[in-house]
Amino acid sequence: MVVVKFSLMHRRNKRAIVRLLVILALPFTFLESVLAVPPLEEKLSGLASITTQFRQQTSRDREVHHGRLWVKKPNKFRYETTSPWQQSLVSNGQIFWNYDTDLEQLTIDNLAHDPAKFPILLLSGQSDQIAELYEVEAYADEKYHVYHLSPKTENHYFASVSLVFLEDKPSSIVIRDAMGRFTEITFTETEVNTGLSDEVFEFSAPDGVDIVDQRTIAGDS
Repeated sequence: MVVVKFSLMHRRNKRAIVRLLVILALPFTFLESVLAVPPLEEKLSGLASITTQFRQQTSRDREVHHGRLWVKKPNKFRYETTSPWQQSLVSNGQIFWNYDTDLEQLTIDNLAHDPAKFPILLLSGQSDQIAELYEVEAYADEKYHVYHLSPKTENHYFASVSLVFLEDKPSSIVIRDAMGRFTEITFTETEVNTGLSDEVFEFSAPDGVDIVDQRTIAGDS
């Protein structure tokens, strides 16, 4: 998921790109969109829930971000950054909470069911929309499966997303924005389909925090 506060220096970003290019340079089978969509839909439809550790780096500054991710269909996620600062991005499929521990500020909004704004929804949303929304290319060998998604219509959030699977588990997501900057989210200790409770995807505001309710501002709460 692309978060404005997340960042990493350009040099390390190049390393992330190189790793992805190395994967793509391996003797993979290549599939164009009409053939690539069905196997991607199959992989995504088989993911009822995901629990994983993540490491995120972008092209914006020098820091590496670590945390934990929970995903559950439909459209539920909890993205907890634990270092170098604490931040919680949570949705129960309808409401979206963004809590910044350092600022002691909670922003609440309705969840836009739009992978263009929240790429993590590619893992927790409706896989049957892939063909409608994206051009897809696929690269695969005996272990890795790489799906490169380009939006069919222009959006302001990203130019492309690459989903990398190690066998049937998501291994990483690489996001390229309209300015050509990359964000790589790498997953480790990944468990799938473990029956996560819906309570994981609810959020209660800590006492004394500043609350900004965008639903009230927009008049749709």
